[in-house]
Amino acid sequence: MPPLPDPDKQKDNSQPYILTPKDRIVLDVLDIYPPLHAAILEACAQEDNIDLPIGSGITASNIEHCGLRSLNYQIPTGIGENDIRHAHHPMLRNVTQTDMDLVFLGTASCSPGTTRGVSCTAVRFNWRSGKTFEQGRTRTDHVEERGPKGGTWIFDCGEGTQLSVQRTSSVKPGKITKIFVTHCHGDHSFGLPGLLCLMGTDRARDAPPVEIYGPEGLRMWLRVAIRYSVSRVVPPYRVHEIMDVPMAPEWEEGGRKRGRFFYQLRREKERKNRKDGTFFQWKMQGLAGEDPSSWISRAPMMNLEASSDFGEVEGGREIYPRYDHPKCADGAPVWEVEEEEDVSVHAAPMSHGVPCVGYVVTEQDRPGRLQPENVLPVIERNRQGLIDAGIRHPMKVMAMVKNLPVGGTYTFPDGTILNQKDVVEQPRKGRKIVICGDTADSRALEGLARDADVVVHEATNTFLFGIDKDGDVRLATRDAKIHGHSTPFMAGNFARRIRAKKLVLNHFSARYKGDQSIDSLTVMTRMERQAVKTSKLPENSVAAAWDFMVLPVSARNE
Repeated sequence: MPPLPDPDKQKDNSQPYILTPKDRIVLDVLDIYPPLHAAILEACAQEDNIDLPIGSGITASNIEHCGLRSLNYQIPTGIGENDIRHAHHPMLRNVTQTDMDLVFLGTASCSPGTTRGVSCTAVRFNWRSGKTFEQGRTRTDHVEERGPKGGTWIFDCGEGTQLSVQRTSSVKPGKITKIFVTHCHGDHSFGLPGLLCLMGTDRARDAPPVEIYGPEGLRMWLRVAIRYSVSRVVPPYRVHEIMDVPMAPEWEEGGRKRGRFFYQLRREKERKNRKDGTFFQWKMQGLAGEDPSSWISRAPMMNLEASSDFGEVEGGREIYPRYDHPKCADGAPVWEVEEEEDVSVHAAPMSHGVPCVGYVVTEQDRPGRLQPENVLPVIERNRQGLIDAGIRHPMKVMAMVKNLPVGGTYTFPDGTILNQKDVVEQPRKGRKIVICGDTADSRALEGLARDADVVVHEATNTFLFGIDKDGDVRLATRDAKIHGHSTPFMAGNFARRIRAKKLVLNHFSARYKGDQSIDSLTVMTRMERQAVKTSKLPENSVAAAWDFMVLPVSARNE
């Protein structure tokens, strides 16, 4: 967008000032974030050449006099709950604590910067605290019956993740139980050995092993890194490899660059010309063996056995794809990665320059919660009668009532009849979180991701008029695809196709800062609005993530 006009160069004061598009979005951002607005007003008050009426904010009528381009103001620096976005961003403004949430530990691509770490997203299952969370309050009088497992799961572990974990109280190293890697690129994997070392300092040696998942080749790579660095401090762990991850059909191996794949734009045109709308077929095998010199082919041949002295324990699985899974989409496979008592994880391949997957975390549907306030008085009134009937501990009737079939009844000794529907809430549908890996197309996830509560989708680059001097949206989209990445428009399209409730953008290019300055917030707001345009979601359902953002995943109310 055009730069803000310089008041000193406004020669003809008789002409009314015309707001630029950038002016309008700056005013919107200042309206969204009052603390930033206050910081800028305070700086304006210190400037001799800026004369704003006392008590006036920055408005359409005076923004031309504020000189925001050169104004030296105090940029807010809080992190986590002290970040102004945590209280004022539209997506977080009215949320309440729940028993499941997302913590964004790194939101950049390529390499860590001063305002963003690289890819790392945590999913916290807070029900291990023995509390249940409802909209607006925490209950301690009733503990839900949940699975024994939980804790914190990490998705991707880029360089410097162990530093990010130590900068926030939202993620405890000792509570991390699982780590999922989408692909081998360093901004998603270089932090794994370091994070394990950090976890090992806060974990008993006899604790259950950390479960690690990722495309084949990960097990040997991690084994080599730990053994070379003599990192005996790592906790017990085991690696489960996702086998035979195929390249998306639009990627072809270069003729003179063996082992390197290139995105073929021509295949999009060919797909559009196909009457049935289908794409080229996904292969039914991964890259292992195709290039004898590649890591993925050589790793199984290396003579380096697992050693418990360096943390690795037995039990790592090879997880093979299913092409007949009911949630398969576009002919791509699905991996059944993990199944716990109340949470499952599936994966599907992404369209990237190396084998890459996206993950879908699905909570199982929960039975309705018993309403004890409607049952306890009846039990107390019938206590002696229940004992006389052979129920030595009358409070056990609570469980009997809770487990009644739909439409069932329980008759007490005094003749009181409790209907299941009157004392047990409606079953609650489980939540679904989608975490995409790097991708130029997420279509293979569509079956698994349908009706997701939250989609975390990369938006590495885009075109912003007034900031990008050359090009347009079409060229920016083309460039993103060639490099195996997406734009906010592409992320929004995917969210619309799967009917997602919320969309969070991440994996931003280094040129998009993650601080709380007016420049950064203006740019990220523009990227959010690009995604809003294609997703058709309201503005409070789309966010461009920042480091240490915490997003509660609200319970479904269906």
